[in-house]
Amino acid sequence: MLGVTPWTLRLLPALISGILVVLFGAYVRRLGGSLWLQGIGLLIGLTVPFLLGTWLFQTVIFDQLTWMVSLYWFLLLILERKAGYWILLGITLGIGLEVKHTILGLIIGIGVAVLLTPSLRKDLRTRYPWFAVGLMVLIWAPNILWQIGNGFPTVAYVVNHRGSTGGTASYLEGLLLLLFFLLPLWIAGFLSLFRNPGLRPIGIACAIPLVLFLFAGKYYYAAATMPIVMAQGLLAVSHLERRRLRSGLTVAVVVASLLALVLVPITVPVVPASRLHATKLDSFYGDTVGWPEVAQQVTAIYSALPQSEQKTTVIISAYYGVPGALAVYGNPKLLPDVISPQLSDWFWLPKNLTATDALMVDYTPSDVAWMCDSPTLIAHLTVPYQVVSLEQNAPVTLCHLKAPIPGIWSQLRNFS
Repeated sequence: MLGVTPWTLRLLPALISGILVVLFGAYVRRLGGSLWLQGIGLLIGLTVPFLLGTWLFQTVIFDQLTWMVSLYWFLLLILERKAGYWILLGITLGIGLEVKHTILGLIIGIGVAVLLTPSLRKDLRTRYPWFAVGLMVLIWAPNILWQIGNGFPTVAYVVNHRGSTGGTASYLEGLLLLLFFLLPLWIAGFLSLFRNPGLRPIGIACAIPLVLFLFAGKYYYAAATMPIVMAQGLLAVSHLERRRLRSGLTVAVVVASLLALVLVPITVPVVPASRLHATKLDSFYGDTVGWPEVAQQVTAIYSALPQSEQKTTVIISAYYGVPGALAVYGNPKLLPDVISPQLSDWFWLPKNLTATDALMVDYTPSDVAWMCDSPTLIAHLTVPYQVVSLEQNAPVTLCHLKAPIPGIWSQLRNFS
């Protein structure tokens, strides 16, 4: 509705980041923290990069929102024992399943917590938990039906994508980087949650996804469990009588705040695109730059083909960014079908595609020799400001197809 610009695309994620910070303070409040502790909670929320640094319009920020709101309802259910919170929890988890399947880790954690907690287990004799489950499944149903109709693609993705998670060492290293100076507070929070029988279900619900993703996931998948644990950590440390420990908390918060200021160029998009390469930030945000130029170059390369050849040519890119850029910045009157076999784009193969030639973006001749007769490298793409990105110096290969694209599409599928 607002048009396609970096500002408009980042507006909603930025607003949600603010909500996540407020939820951090709300956790402290609901756990019984004073106004002063709530203020510290808000300050910590501003310092942790996994809340403020998710301004990219990706599934991550929306996933974090559904995790943190779900944990908020679960906390209120435990503290106030009102049946209506079951319904709110079910609705939020259902929406979370439509956002990203990683919330299954939290659902498993909450399920185990309920089974291990006598008071919550009693609720299973009432209708409210089952209404919650029903609502969750009902909201998730469109996705379930799509999964069944398409051969469970998410399962195929998980199986084929597992190697890119980096393993246990990378996972633990990532968690440490997310927490950094606040690690003691996080540990204190977990110890306090498990020592308090009334709050132990929160500890269980947060611990289980962390363990599950240790074996098959990325370190940030369960990052949204950290705020509620650290909120309890604030309560635990505030009750200590030893001044050194409380002073240590003050030092940790101050250092974390200073670190947050240092990390502003990473957590907030304030560095101009022209300075990303010079400041070495293009490794983080290089792929946010240059898409109008990429669209122009691909259009020009295609338009330079003889007209007779244009009529039989399709554009295939190894990465979904190029079809996206051409859809937004390209002229549909000048372009043929533009497709990619990467991730979800693999499902968008047009029906009755009869092209005999292809412009293969991000493929060298040797990459496509198996599917092309005499593939020829005809150009390289360039991205402004020397930014390092997927499309910087990307090869463009002209391919005369050996077989129709629908017949070879499964062999091009890209899970990276």
